[in-house]
Amino acid sequence: MQKPNQCLCTPQEITQLGTILSVWAHPDDESYSCAGIMAAATQNGQRVVCLTATKGELGVQDESRWPAARLADIRAEEMMGALKALGLAEHHWLGYHDGGCDRVPANEAVAKIKAFIADIKPNTILTFGPDGMTGHPDHQTVSKWVDQAVRGTDITVYHAVQEEQVYVDFLEEADKKFNIFFNIDKPPLRKTDTCAIALNVTGELLNKKYAALKAMPSQTEAILSSTPKEQLNRMLTIECFVTAK
Repeated sequence: MQKPNQCLCTPQEITQLGTILSVWAHPDDESYSCAGIMAAATQNGQRVVCLTATKGELGVQDESRWPAARLADIRAEEMMGALKALGLAEHHWLGYHDGGCDRVPANEAVAKIKAFIADIKPNTILTFGPDGMTGHPDHQTVSKWVDQAVRGTDITVYHAVQEEQVYVDFLEEADKKFNIFFNIDKPPLRKTDTCAIALNVTGELLNKKYAALKAMPSQTEAILSSTPKEQLNRMLTIECFVTAK
């Protein structure tokens, strides 16, 4: 497993994460945050399981193409396409409503996550930090659920952060156009040498990440179609996590 103060930066080093449980709030959270890590782990022969709290049914971007009444089913289908692109075979829903995670009794949600932990026996959990990356209440609540679910275990939890220079060079401007970090002034920013994981997502891993995001057009079409490929690649080529305190 990971040595103290070591930053995992290559696909081969991702083996040190062992069995991974990836826990997020909405479809596409996982693909933006850790598609490369999950794809690398799968290539390495590690078990990777993805757990999603909601189907993201409030994320309406174009009612004429992806109507609100059908969006939960649309996004669920998109999610399966994204995971297939990454080579992941195991996924589960927690079954909660988009925008309502903070109203779910915490003991109920934590019990569900504990049950998955008991079954999967992960060495590692990837999820949001307390900030929720974008400040979304669902993201923040999922982070709290995970923190409670792992108490008393030896599972290492990693919280998603944004690489500082990529944000300054590319994402800050994109955020103004697409409101990526919609409920927070800035995402949690870190330099790579302060991260526990800072995977360089290049080559085939980058192709898989791009394919996963492209499989979710109801959420990603606008940014993928209007961002030059070179700039988009720079935005997607590093995935950073810090160890939960």
